[in-house]
Amino acid sequence: MNKKIQIAVLVSAISFSVMVLSSPSNPLPLPDPTTIDTINANDSLVSVLPSSSSTQSSISILATNLEKPRAIAIHDDRVFITEQKGKIRIVQNGTLLEQPLAIFRDVNVFDGGLLGIAVHPDFEKNHYLYVFLTYKGEPHNDTTSSTQPNVIWNKVIRITESENRLYDAVDVIDGIPASKFTNGGFVKFGPDKKLYIGTGTTSDASHLPQDVNSLAGKILRINDDGSIPADNPFGPDSPVYSIGHRNPQGITWDSDGIMYVAEHGPEKNDEINIIISGGNYGWPNYECANDDNATKSPILCYDPSIEPGGIIFYEHDKLAGIKQPFIMTSLRASNLYQLDFEQGLASQQSILSGAGRIRDVVVHPSDGTIYLITSNTDGKGFPNTYDDRLIQILR
Repeated sequence: MNKKIQIAVLVSAISFSVMVLSSPSNPLPLPDPTTIDTINANDSLVSVLPSSSSTQSSISILATNLEKPRAIAIHDDRVFITEQKGKIRIVQNGTLLEQPLAIFRDVNVFDGGLLGIAVHPDFEKNHYLYVFLTYKGEPHNDTTSSTQPNVIWNKVIRITESENRLYDAVDVIDGIPASKFTNGGFVKFGPDKKLYIGTGTTSDASHLPQDVNSLAGKILRINDDGSIPADNPFGPDSPVYSIGHRNPQGITWDSDGIMYVAEHGPEKNDEINIIISGGNYGWPNYECANDDNATKSPILCYDPSIEPGGIIFYEHDKLAGIKQPFIMTSLRASNLYQLDFEQGLASQQSILSGAGRIRDVVVHPSDGTIYLITSNTDGKGFPNTYDDRLIQILR
């Protein structure tokens, strides 16, 4: 993305600042969730990525029968996978290890449990992993829960791993209000080596996302030990980086360090936002657009909903058919999409379909291989014998 476009985006003066997909001239097809019934664990098929060359990308299934997988992170020859019911699974050298790295106590709520996972930038030295966990606990000093004997909370835990086993675990941030349906849950390190955390609202009626003193409905930014960066926008004692979020699901940065977040609307109006320090993204006062100068409008708005999940910027030339830099998973629309923001929605194309609901995506930093997980066992999909799966797209 060139500097002229970047500046235009940041001041919300670009022509595609809000794109709604409900117009009759450009409706978004929303197929029923499907699965690849013909692919077994060891099968490889030709990808549906379009290719102008004789070399096409192929699909490999590295793991099957994952139970409600939620997020993936990668380091060298290992893929770390969170399962919502509390397990961290490892796929090493293309093989799913039988023994989980760790098992956390399950919280039986629809959108809660073991959610996001991140690998520390210096993992080779410290073996730190970070996970987002929903748990039952006593009331914190929070007006929404002080009268309840048992409530659910979210926290981020730093795990020290040793030879694919849990060695130590400490909380780095706690007291994040939780919900049955909108917990957000991503954790990822940014280019500045700070840890960014997406948190959801407690309910669609709650105004906590607009309260800078609450951790609900926010993008949080902390140091790797849980301390607060001195340059955070709401003061040195606040982990809050931006406010006004409903249910953030994916986060990524482009090569210029611009941050993007994908989040779910209530029934429609999913958003892709450019996040700036101290920004207000409107929820619950606005969805997809606003009528004041205090809140930020998204660069994309999806109506009807596609339920975006994990997002990445693809900056490799390894895979045939990937021509657009922004890659986005979709749960409801059951696709892995590519998109160029400068060209707008006309550039959106499917990279992969037929796998059902797709939850998260990562790219291997050295070889450009893409890894993704399906989400057909999450209660909203149609799982088959092999779901859920870790899928690899490679040349």
